[in-house]
This record gives sequence, structure tokens and C-alpha cells, in this order.
Amino acid sequence: MNVVEVEEAFERLFAGEFDPEVFPIALAEAIGTSNANISKLKSGAMNRTDLPGGTLLNGKFHFFPAEEGKTEEALETLCGSKATKTRKVRVAISTDGTAVAARDMKSGEARFCDYAELKNNFGFFLPLAGFERFKAADENPVDIRATSRLAKLYDALIKANPEWGKDDNRHVMNQFMTRIVFCLFAEDTGILSDNLFARCLTDYGGNAGETAQDAILAAFTAMATSSDKRHDLPKWADDFPYVNGGLFAEGIAVPIFSRTAFQYLKEAAGMDWKEINPDIFGSMIQSIADPKARSELGMHYTSVPNILKVIGPLFLDDLDEAIDKAWTKASALRAVLQRISKIRVFDPACGSGNFLVVSYRELRDREIRILKRLEEIDPGHAMEMFSSVSLSNFHGIEITDFAAETAKLALFIAEYQANARFADVFGRMPPALPLRDGGHIVCDNALRVNWDAVCPPPDLVEEVYIAGNPPFLGSTYQTKEQKADLAHVFKGDVKNFAAFDFVAAWFFKASRYLEGRTVRAAFVSTNSICQGYSVAALWPHVLGRHLEIGFAHKDFKWRNNASSNAAVICSIVGLRNQGASRKRLFIGDTTSLVDNINPYLVNGPTVYVHGTRHGMFGLPAMDYGNKPVEGGHLIVDETTRSRLIEEEPELSKFLRPFMGSQEITKGFQRYCFWITDETVSDALQFPEIRERVESVRSFRAESPDAYVREKLLPLSYRFKQVFTSKSHAILVPRVTSERRPYLPVERVGADVISSDLNQVLYDAPDWCIALIASKLHLVWIATVCGKLKSDFRYSNTLGWNTFPVPAFTDKQKSALEESAREILLVRADHHPKTIAQLYDPDKMPDDLRQAHRRNDKLLESMYIGRPFRNDTERLEYLFKRYADRVAELKKGA
Repeated sequence: MNVVEVEEAFERLFAGEFDPEVFPIALAEAIGTSNANISKLKSGAMNRTDLPGGTLLNGKFHFFPAEEGKTEEALETLCGSKATKTRKVRVAISTDGTAVAARDMKSGEARFCDYAELKNNFGFFLPLAGFERFKAADENPVDIRATSRLAKLYDALIKANPEWGKDDNRHVMNQFMTRIVFCLFAEDTGILSDNLFARCLTDYGGNAGETAQDAILAAFTAMATSSDKRHDLPKWADDFPYVNGGLFAEGIAVPIFSRTAFQYLKEAAGMDWKEINPDIFGSMIQSIADPKARSELGMHYTSVPNILKVIGPLFLDDLDEAIDKAWTKASALRAVLQRISKIRVFDPACGSGNFLVVSYRELRDREIRILKRLEEIDPGHAMEMFSSVSLSNFHGIEITDFAAETAKLALFIAEYQANARFADVFGRMPPALPLRDGGHIVCDNALRVNWDAVCPPPDLVEEVYIAGNPPFLGSTYQTKEQKADLAHVFKGDVKNFAAFDFVAAWFFKASRYLEGRTVRAAFVSTNSICQGYSVAALWPHVLGRHLEIGFAHKDFKWRNNASSNAAVICSIVGLRNQGASRKRLFIGDTTSLVDNINPYLVNGPTVYVHGTRHGMFGLPAMDYGNKPVEGGHLIVDETTRSRLIEEEPELSKFLRPFMGSQEITKGFQRYCFWITDETVSDALQFPEIRERVESVRSFRAESPDAYVREKLLPLSYRFKQVFTSKSHAILVPRVTSERRPYLPVERVGADVISSDLNQVLYDAPDWCIALIASKLHLVWIATVCGKLKSDFRYSNTLGWNTFPVPAFTDKQKSALEESAREILLVRADHHPKTIAQLYDPDKMPDDLRQAHRRNDKLLESMYIGRPFRNDTERLEYLFKRYADRVAELKKGA
């Protein structure tokens, strides 16, 4: 179910008379419970209640009918029920058919309302349908209801007018829908006289919509035409004022209405539209034109708090500081007002306009605050003023036509609501009509269009702020068209761009727009562009010689409210021209003023960590494990190995333990046939081996890789790569879970063959284990190597060979070796628990955790004489040491 379907189900649920036996079944249906489970609930087979007359659906709700006037007492009974706790009930609910009492058992929040009003509180129950609390829906259900009606209207119109659904007419249909929304909003807010559009539909649309097309066409034409130029329109159309302002400027077209479409439009017109939220509503109606996007209608939007994380440090905080500084002087406050009037906001991936709407609203709020203060300290003069924040100062680019049209509409609505707030404070507002110039929203490809043409460069007194949430798409998920867009942006400037996330292109284009202008930019981004390979490949071209990162929010989880969405780890990066003022770095709930923010979003020198085949700090060489390229014919599991040895004991000398990352972390056991050039003649005496070698030969003969076909075919008895140790090896999985507090590392004997899923130190000293198993190394790897999805990705060239270490003395190395052995011994004490089990952060044994902490303390004391206070300090120190080493190497070159 999507959120609109939940809302509709709740409306049906509470439309009839209350029946305590029917209610819990209907509630289960409303939240999308399967038919099979509904049947079990009805029969009592799935009802886990411990209260007489109650109904409990595991993990969902516990219902208990209340006696008349005693819903709150019944709720307390539910909350104290043992079954409520043991069955992990999310919502406890009771009603007597008149009043309702409910409690979210996870958040502790309660909801009390009349039974008839519960349908307006459906947002409270969204977790039961798999959606975590959708606050906008919870607080303002009109957004959801309006979207539902418009979606049905849209579908009914396309069904009645199939040609309107074709690409050639998409813009016309989208524009029609935005005009309809404007009319519905306008007649409920006083822009149009009360119910003017609804009366038009009722009086002139026909009983079944047979004349609705003509009626709406007349109304739209009237609103597009000044009163002195109206010709051939029915007399009643004169009641519609001249609107224009761009909304009705283009040609007017209206589809034919079926009976169904007309009913949906009249139903929508009967709603109260004045309370809609343009920042969320825009995103919701955007999805109307794409039925595929309705599966989680209204759930994909950038919340206001997240938008403020971008535009706050980008320009609002600076404005607030200027207002506070000017607070006692009328002339200074007027100067701030003048500055606000010159601010332009540009979102080159604007979608339905969320960032522009919130920016507009925030600027208007500050303007009202200043005018109120001016009235206090300079009575009479402030009343001469009205808003100087023009919608024409808000620019956007959006590739989807309906979203672009929606953004324009959302800005109109935001302007009216801001004017209404102004009227509440000062008792006056400008005429609502005709509409003034709207926002400058261009429907185009932001990566192809010239940004200067959309948002002209600022003059000496203007300020432009670029803000938005461009699309995140890793290279694997980009379409051919998107890859071509990246090539268009980077070709000729950046060589290795193919692996970039799609969002990187917006940073690059923003950097070209910023340079040398009174412009700043900030985007929400996947954190991948500030980690690993992308940093050295992208950021030198973004920052160049003249730009810097002015502020950043480092690594926070970004969730929309969709039930199927995992959290995305995001960053916010703000760009500006180089200046003397300090930068702001946000990490979690802390904010720091720092001298520099490097592209890894660390307070440290701007350096780029490049992979190197040789250790920069004298660490032992780390290499890959062995890459098989044999189609699985030389690798066997424990069961197969036992059977083969039982049948032919002599085969055991050709079988060796084979370990990849899963074998290290989860304790799996596999083996491989290990045949060398010296033993191949003996090995081929065995039919089992000959058969497997022949299978490898066939596999390699069909490979699309010429090297495999030509070079490896004669060597089909062995792996592509052959690396072995003389005494032991230290294995590090190349990918590991981000949840683990330390990187997994394993020490194995010379008999073990490592796969290429590990990085390997062959015959290296054990003190290397102490480095790899440290918190210090983990934060370095997480930052400079980046991640695969959300997991840590380990690289020998980028992570190990660049890891800054001091010149350890022999005594220090001995101490580290002892520390490493302690960690391994503690792990052994917990056998047969695997690394995955031991390093589960919620279940890690105390003695193992303490062994690691002692190791951290020992190692870090070798760096600065004490343990680091936190990861931030660790990274700052490591980057400084890395930068110093780079400078040393350059000097010695």
C-alpha cells in the first residue's frame, strides 16, 4: 500500500457505525494485512490478545473495546497488558465508538480524538502499514487527500483523452493540472471569490461533465485575458478576474471530461485547500503524472529540516547575524532589507521546488521580522513598505515537465501564504491578482543547459545562492543518457569521470558558475564523492585554485519516509570563493569553526590521497590474494573434500585451505586444488584432477578476455595469480560491514591460500596486525578508501600504503606484536564464535573490546603521547602527517 491508499482505507473504516467486532478486522485491512492473515484473525488463530474481547495482531496493534466514556482507562489497560509488550505491539488503541484513545508504543506518543475525527489522524497509524511517521501527513492530511483526488482525476482524464497521455501532449496536460490546482487553492484563500470555480463546475459543467470542457475553457480564458480584451466569452465568465502572471499566459487547452473525471474534480473542489504545504505538496503532485512513482506517493521529498541544513549555513545564518547586528539602527536594518531584495536563489535540480519554496518563505519571514522591528524603533515609516522579495529572484532547472510546472505553482502558493502572514502582522497585503512575475523555472537538462542563461550572473550588489538536492546515482545505476550527460560535463576537463556518482556533475558545473562571482553553492550529496577514489579524481577540478569548501555536514543518514528505503549516507558540501573567514564543519550534533575543510570533509590541509604501489611510510608490502578465474572447478567445500579424500587419500596433498572474506568473517570452510608447475605431472595422474583441469580449460577457452584464452589456457591446472607465504600470512577482507567497530584481520599459516577477496601481507611481522585492528586504521580506511554501498572497502594501494605511521622503534614494534597476539588469543578463547559474531557491536565480548582498547591506547600513544579524543582528532592528525609526508617526498624528488 502507499500512503494515499492508507488514507482512503481509514476514511472508509470510520465512515460507518462503530462495531467492536468489525472494527479490528477493518483496521487490519486498512493497514494492508494479507487476506490469509485476515482470515486467521477472524477465526482467532492469529489473535494473540490476553484481554477479553480484545484483538492483537503481532507487531502491529492491540485493540480493546472500551465501555462508554472510558477509552482512556481502556488504553491504560492495553498499555499494561503483558501481550502488548511481548508481542511487540506498535499501537495500542481503544474506542467506545464516540472517543478514541491510542498510543504509539515505540515513541510513547498518545492520540486522543473523536471517533469521527480519527480519519484525519491516519498519519499516526502509518507505522502499522510499514511507513515510519510521515510527519507532514500526520499534521496536515489535506496534502495526502488532495493528492489522492488529483491522481484519480489525472488517470480518469487520460482514460477519456488517450492522446493527452502521449509525450507530445505531456506539457499541455501537466499545465492543465497545475491550473486546476491553482483554481482550487485560489477560491479557498480569497484570491478568487469564495467557491467561484466550484460554482462554475456545478452551474455550467453539466450533470455528468458533458459541458465541463467548455466551462473550464471559458474560465481559464477569462483568467488569461484582461477585462477590456475579453471577447466571445459567456457573461458569467466575467466573474473570473484577470490572473495571468505566467500561470495562464500560454495557450489554453482543456481535455474532455468523462462522468468519472468530473466527479473526481468536483470532489477535489469540495475540499479546503488553504492549508496545503507547498514544500511537501509540490513533491506529492509531481508524482501524479507518473503512476509508477505513486507506490510511495508523497514519501520522496526533502524535508524542511534537511533543506535548512543546506540553506542555513549557505546564507540564512549570515543574514540572521546581520539582522542581529543592525537591530538597534533603522538605517542598518533598511540596508539588510535592501540586501535581501537582491538575493537570488537558484536550484539547478529543483524538482517540484522544495528548496526554492522554503528559501522564499525563510526570506519573507526575516523580512517581516525586520519590518516589525522598524515599526518599533521608527514608527510610521515601516508601514510605507511592503515585500521586496520577488518570485523572479528564484530560479530553477528541472528535467521533468510536470515537476517544473509544479515548482512554479508551489512558489505562487508560497507567495500568497507569505502575503497572508504579512497581513496578519501589518493588516494589509498587496492585491492577489493579477499575479506578479513567477519564479524562473526552466524545463531542461541541467547538465546540458547553460546555467548563466537560466540564472544570469550577479552584478556587484546582487548575491546568488545555489542550493539543491541533485540526484544520487552510482555509475552502475546510470542510464546511457546519464552517462552521456557526465561525459558532456567532464569531457575535456576531467579524464577519469566514468566512476563518479551522478551528483558530481552538479558540483563541477557549480564550481564553474561560482568562480570570481558573489555566488555560493551547497548541495546534498551521497558521501561517496568525499571518500575514496572520487576525491582525488574530482575535487582538484572543482576547487581549482580559487574555490574552497565553506561549510560541510559530514556523513549523516538521510531517510525519506518510504518503507522500502534504506538510509543513504549523505553529506552536504558548501562551496565558495576563497576568503579569510573561517569555515564551519558539522559532525553529528557538533559544529566547529575550522581553518580549512578538505575534500574528505576533515579539518586539515587540502590534500588528495592517491593510490601508490609503494608504501609511503615504510610499511611491509601488501598484495592481493589469489584470483582463481577457473569457473569454480578447482574450489570445493568441506563435504566434497571429505568425500574425495575418502575415495582417494592421496588427493589430500593437492588440497589446501582456501579463504576469502566470508571464510574469515563467518567461519566458512572451503578448499582448493593447489597445483604448482613442479607438481602438475603428479597431479594429472589422478582422474579427478584431470577432469577438473579439463573443465577449467573449457571455461577459459570461452572467456571474452584474450589474456585468459591465450595466456592462461596452458595453465589450467592453477589459478590466474599465484601468491604464497613461507611461514604465515595476514589476511584483510577487501569489503567489511560498516557496523563492525574494528576491521577484521586474520593470521593464517603458510598452508592457507587466500582468495583475491582479501588483501594479504605475506610473511609480514605481527605488529602489522595491531595497526590493522586499530580504530586509527579503521577511520583512515573509511575515509580514503570509501565504501561499497555502506560497507568499508579496503585497498592496499589507497589505504595501507598511504597510512601515516611514525618510525616505530624496535621496542614499540615488540609492544605492538604483543598487543596483536593478545587480540588473537582473546578471540581464540571465544572459539567457535566467528569474527562476524565477535565483532557485532551489540554483542562484542567485553574482554575482546578491552583488548582492542588497550591496543588503541598503545598505538595512539606512539603518535601523540596519549590516546586521541575522538575520530575527528584522529583524522585531523593523520591528514596533517600525510600532507607533511607528501611535501617531504616532493622536496626530495
